[in-house]
Amino acid sequence: MKTLARKFSLGLVAVIVAVVLTAAGTLAYPHVAGLLYYKPRLDRLFAELHRDPVLIGALREQNATLADKDEAWALSIDRTWNAERLQGGGPLQRAMMEKPASQHLRHIVAQSGGLVSHAFLIDGKGRMAAEPFVSFNYWQFDKPKFHYTFPLGPGARDVSWLERSWDGSHAVCWRAETMVDPEAGQPIGVLALEVDYFQLGFSGCKEQPIHTPEERATNKIDHATGRLK
Repeated sequence: MKTLARKFSLGLVAVIVAVVLTAAGTLAYPHVAGLLYYKPRLDRLFAELHRDPVLIGALREQNATLADKDEAWALSIDRTWNAERLQGGGPLQRAMMEKPASQHLRHIVAQSGGLVSHAFLIDGKGRMAAEPFVSFNYWQFDKPKFHYTFPLGPGARDVSWLERSWDGSHAVCWRAETMVDPEAGQPIGVLALEVDYFQLGFSGCKEQPIHTPEERATNKIDHATGRLK
């Protein structure tokens, strides 16, 4: 009887250990896969896009075309832009999404296998230059993805806190990097990609820099704080 009970106890312990190890492996898998496979893949994608002639050409064109437009003009566009997003779209954002650079971004999203779900190309004054899908803001100047990249020059990067994807389907973070004109060697804009947390895991969505609670709540930079931009 004692032998039977001991065997039962050992069997129960083995089952519990197996369940715990399986659960731990399931929880750890996205983070391990992200570190070893998906983050290097995202790094390579950014490296390619930093040299992408379509994106670089779009930034050059918009910086030149809108050189005389001020912040008040951009904010007026932003109000219409935001109203269109709340309505599910409109002529202003449709025109943006029909641009060659926006179509190019849509192709990049489609070819990413779910790694990338949205993208912003932002010009040197913080205005949207291309987008594959609708968004809430044309004026990106006061967003962390612009102010923690472009003003800091080549090599600057911003990785957001975890949030919901643009369509609400899954958890994501945004990674944004300064775009540099390869001929002039000067910053010309920002590329931001919305990326899948469940593929990248912690290593790929590690917040950089650590944003303030206000920035996380509003997705805006508080200019009054003097925080590094």
